[in-house]
Amino acid sequence: MAIELIRLIEKVSHMDIKLMAGEGGTHCLVRWVHMVEATESSDFVDDGQLVFTTGIGIGSPDRLIDLVKAVRRRGAVGVIVNIGPYIEKIPEEVIQYCNENDYPLYEVPWKIHLAEIMSICYMAITREDQRSLETSAAVKNAIFFPKQEELYVVPLSQRSFKVNWRYSVTVMRLNSITGSNYEDRLEKLCITLDNLIRHHNKSFSIFVNDMEIILVFANLNEAELKKEIEGLQEVIKSLLMRDEEISIGVGRLTKSVRCLYKSYNQALSIEKLSRNKKIPKDKVFYSELGIYRLLMGIDDREIMTEYYSHTLKPLLDYDAVNNSDLCGTLRCYLHNNGSVKETADELFVHRNTINYKLNKIEELLNIEVSSVAARTELMMAFYLQDIL
Repeated sequence: MAIELIRLIEKVSHMDIKLMAGEGGTHCLVRWVHMVEATESSDFVDDGQLVFTTGIGIGSPDRLIDLVKAVRRRGAVGVIVNIGPYIEKIPEEVIQYCNENDYPLYEVPWKIHLAEIMSICYMAITREDQRSLETSAAVKNAIFFPKQEELYVVPLSQRSFKVNWRYSVTVMRLNSITGSNYEDRLEKLCITLDNLIRHHNKSFSIFVNDMEIILVFANLNEAELKKEIEGLQEVIKSLLMRDEEISIGVGRLTKSVRCLYKSYNQALSIEKLSRNKKIPKDKVFYSELGIYRLLMGIDDREIMTEYYSHTLKPLLDYDAVNNSDLCGTLRCYLHNNGSVKETADELFVHRNTINYKLNKIEELLNIEVSSVAARTELMMAFYLQDIL
C-alpha cells in the first residue's frame, strides 16, 4: 500500500520542513523514499517514491532543475531539498517548474538531518502497510472463515471495528480489453480509493483479493452507504483508461461482523450480473435487484444448481450437440412476455422460425411455453443461471 504525501509530511512537520511549490500535487501517494544526489542516479528511482537530496553530486544549484525533471520522469512523487552548503537556495526556475506541473517541492534547513526525516517516513509507511495488512487479513477471515470467530472478532475489535456494527461489502472487478499490467492497475486503483476514503471515513477496509477489489464499510446506514458508493463510482470513472471498465456489486448491510460473508456473496453475485450485462450498470445495490434478491438468499448452491439443471438441461444438451441456441430463443421469448412477433423482431428472424423453435422447446421440455406456471419456472431457471 502507500500513504498520501500530505499525511506523510504532517508526521515530520516539526522538523522545519517547508512546501516551496507544487501544492496541487500533495495528495499523491508515497510508496517509499529514496536518496538521489546526482541526475545520473535518477535511473534507480521507482514510481511512487519521495526523493531526498542535499545536492552534493549535482555540481551547481543551477543543475537542480535537471535532477527534479529526471526524477519526475521516473515517477517520483516529489522532492525534498536539504538547504545548505551545496544548495543555498532553490532556484526560481525550479520553483516555477514545480508550480506549473503541481509537483511538490520541499526544503529543510541544513541543521535538520535528512536521515532523521527519512527514518520517520520509513516508519510511517511501514506502519500504514502493517495496519492495512492486519485489518484486511481479519476482514478476509470474517468473509471466508465466518465460523472461526477467533480469527477476526478480536483482531477487528482491537482496530476499533465493533462486532455489532452493520457492515456492507462491495466487490469491484476491473475489465480491460488489453489486460496488460492488470495486477498493478488493480493495486494502484485500490491505493487511490483507500486514500480518498480515509479523508472522511476511518471505519473501512479495502484490499485486492485475487482478481477483485473488496471494500468493506462499517457503521453506516443505507443512505450513507449509497452516498459513499455513488461518490466512488464518479471518482473511478475519472481514473479508468480508455480500454477499461469496472463492474461493481454492493451487498446488503449485515446485522454484525459475523454476517460479513453473506454481504460478500451478494456483492459477488451482483458484480457478476453487472459484468455479464444481466442488469443495468447503475443497479449495483442489493436493494435494487428485485427477484435476484430472493435467489441470493438461498445458501445451498447445490439446490440452485439442481433446479437450474433439471429445468433447462434438455435444452442445454440439445444446443451443445446441435450448435443451436434454443436457450437464447426461449429467454428472449420470455423477456418479450410470450410475444412471437417481438421475439422475431429482436432476433431478426421470421416468425415461423420462432414458432418452429418454440415447438422444439416444448417437445424437449415436455411443457407448454404459453403456460404461466411453465414460464415462471423457466424464467426462474434463467435467473439462477445468471447467478451461478
